[in-house]
Amino acid sequence: MPEGYRNRAMLEVLYSSGLRAAELLGLDLDDIDFDNATAIVTGKGNKQRVVPIGRTALRYLESYLKAVRPFLLRDPGERAVFLDQKGHRLRYNALAMIVRSCAIRAGLGDMHVTAHTFRRSCATELLRGGANMYHVKDLLGHATLNTLKHYAKLTITDLKKTHAKCHPRERERNEK
Repeated sequence: MPEGYRNRAMLEVLYSSGLRAAELLGLDLDDIDFDNATAIVTGKGNKQRVVPIGRTALRYLESYLKAVRPFLLRDPGERAVFLDQKGHRLRYNALAMIVRSCAIRAGLGDMHVTAHTFRRSCATELLRGGANMYHVKDLLGHATLNTLKHYAKLTITDLKKTHAKCHPRERERNEK
């Protein structure tokens, strides 16, 4: 089923690059730069930015474009990256149903999983991994750092690690 591979490629790109659903669905073929592992996305306010695409997502995306998209394509002039069964640009309600279906199959049926969940997860994992907040802000296409607070939901484990690593009394203890 070609849609399954398309769906995996979409979810990988969402998680890898932190795109909004509309940014993912707005991608055209010319927006993807495989040589530089980047994509040009058009965000809120019609602002464009360049975002990196991780290795795994890039691999799925490239395979989808070469082996699956041609089976979905009806109009050779269609430039959309992600197509529905009729060969048209995939729409938001279809993406929402795909994400919900994948969440149910993954055993997350009682959780509220949306395309935005992948964006939040991308941002949270980058911050947990030590990414510079300004870089994450730019990746997500935010105008200010203030907006990141919605994504940076830290656990007590995260806070304890930071405390142990950064507080002067704890650093002394760890060095002994």
